[in-house]
Amino acid sequence: MEDQVATASCMAACPVQTDTRRYVELITQGKYEEALEFLLDANPFSSVCGRICHHPCEQQCRRSKVDAPVGLRMLKRFVVENTREYRLLRRKWIEPSREEKVAIIGSGPAGLTAAYDLAKLGFGAVVYEKNDLPGGMLGTAIPRYRLPWAVLKEDIDDILSLGVDVRTGYEIGAGIGINELREAGYAAILIATGLSESRTLGIPGIDSEGVLLAIPFLRTVAGGRGASLGERVVVIGGGNVAIDVARCARRLGVEKVTLVSLESWEEMPAWKWEIEETVQEGVEIQNSWGPRSVFTEDGVVRGLELKRCTAVFDEAGRFNPSFDEGDVSTLLADNIIIAIGQWSDLTCIEGSAVKAARDRLEYEPETLTTTEEGVFACGEVVTGPGAAVEAVRDGHRAAKAIVHYLDTGELLSQPVTKPPCLGDIPLDTAKKIKQRAPVIPELAPADARVRDFSEIERGFTEAEALAEAKRCLACTTGALADEEKCAGCLTCVRICPFGVATVEETAAMPQELCQACGLCAAECPAAAIALKRFGTNRMREEIEGLFAGIGMREDIHPLIVSYCCLFEVTSRKLVRSEPSDAARTGVARVMVPCVARLSVVDILAPFELGADCVVIISCTEGDCLYPTAEERLSARVRRAKSILDEIGLGGERIDHWRTERSAEVSWSAFWELSKRKLRALGG
Repeated sequence: MEDQVATASCMAACPVQTDTRRYVELITQGKYEEALEFLLDANPFSSVCGRICHHPCEQQCRRSKVDAPVGLRMLKRFVVENTREYRLLRRKWIEPSREEKVAIIGSGPAGLTAAYDLAKLGFGAVVYEKNDLPGGMLGTAIPRYRLPWAVLKEDIDDILSLGVDVRTGYEIGAGIGINELREAGYAAILIATGLSESRTLGIPGIDSEGVLLAIPFLRTVAGGRGASLGERVVVIGGGNVAIDVARCARRLGVEKVTLVSLESWEEMPAWKWEIEETVQEGVEIQNSWGPRSVFTEDGVVRGLELKRCTAVFDEAGRFNPSFDEGDVSTLLADNIIIAIGQWSDLTCIEGSAVKAARDRLEYEPETLTTTEEGVFACGEVVTGPGAAVEAVRDGHRAAKAIVHYLDTGELLSQPVTKPPCLGDIPLDTAKKIKQRAPVIPELAPADARVRDFSEIERGFTEAEALAEAKRCLACTTGALADEEKCAGCLTCVRICPFGVATVEETAAMPQELCQACGLCAAECPAAAIALKRFGTNRMREEIEGLFAGIGMREDIHPLIVSYCCLFEVTSRKLVRSEPSDAARTGVARVMVPCVARLSVVDILAPFELGADCVVIISCTEGDCLYPTAEERLSARVRRAKSILDEIGLGGERIDHWRTERSAEVSWSAFWELSKRKLRALGG
């Protein structure tokens, strides 16, 4: 059976290549702890990314062509919020097994991710952080309404629990530098200092009292120290930092906050949802204006003179603003906060052979090496501004490069490439996919949001998370045909509700089209088709496992095997079925992600193994994800019943119900009805 090689577009878009489909699948199965393990293996900052990730995976979600992308960021947040006790128990100190130690300068997501990987491989990792809190900008500048400190601490504590040594309040370059670290015995050094300083402007009046820089302002606010601002604040900039500054100013009680951006609304580099939320909170945005001068009175800010920006980029696409000097405007202001970009503090390389070009380190992007042997660099200090998840990716790459260097003495080339992935769902196919509205938890009302720095967004409830996970199309996990078994009978072509299957010499289901409904696998007379991930041919094995756990005692009769639709549950309490549950209740539950995938063989298998009755519980009528699935299943149930009638066991021993109200309420009622019928039949 030939495997598929293309990557799902959501996974390909993720900088750390998280298999989003896999953790969503684990959520639907109620395996939240396994989902956490899966997430943390790819991204030790999963709590952080569940809050502030710009979710490129969602932006590439193929479901966007049907209705709306799956809420992958919020599902990640759901996992970490619902596994906290387990997360504490899984922490395990790892004693270094290697003699080599690595010094890491900077405790942002890039540096700490590298430390995390190195510690897991047995290397001693010592992280130097000049601020009093670890986490880099996440710890000292991201506003708490976006990222509470307790959330960041969850991720950092995981990393520290591996034996990573983080030394805060310790600035490399202030008394001890690269050369001294070498002398202290570090076998390799990683520079991951990020972009920690704000850029300023060279316009008249910029040094006046009341003009502030964005990063120091955000540090003050994040540290809970407050900031003294006047009644009118103007923020200069159009990026995410400028948005953070403006929203913080509103939360500090400033009624009149104006954000001035060179870019038009469409060109603003800040995330669009952040811009919209900012406007909701009462911030006025003036687009296509640039600062001309700060006007003052007795050296104190009184306002900002603006000039019209006619273009932000030149014909070559480079940042090179042009202005109409005759089109000017003024804004009154008590404070002006500059948020036009950041630069790196490179004090740490003074006196070393590590070179810098302007405010960035010189480095080789594929090997992550600097101009001094054994000194590596990663993250924003070399790449420029980026997202936290991109810094995590760079941390992984840096750790891999350092380990290879320490093991072999050679450099490892790691080109950053995206794997081949699926394109958009063709429009004809998208039209056939059932639409399901996304689950979108509401933000707190704007007038309530600006009162303080409380989190503005709540996480999913369990019922919401399970409903949203159900929307995943499980791209690339669809049907595969075994060429040796395929009879070329065209059944799959006739059955497929999406018009995907074709048969020339053997059946084929192109992965960019297949929606993994499994109907062809359930109907294939040669049993030549299976789904790539879901074990359509493993129902018998699962039942055998349950029965082995029960021991098939004589007192457990009548014994019902109940195939239940996994997508109907609103709590994982119903998802997991243990042998002890079956022994106690007489009902062995087998959870199936869409019972329409059951074949006639699956329906009859429990009777061969000793069951008295089979109960199939489908979705609520009309709620099945897949077109024609309900009718197909009903037809298979009728065939299975006729077979039982022919052999004298009786087709009435198969019940097919549809969930009513909720699974938690209706399933137990169905089981009781089936038990009563069995008793009437004499067992």
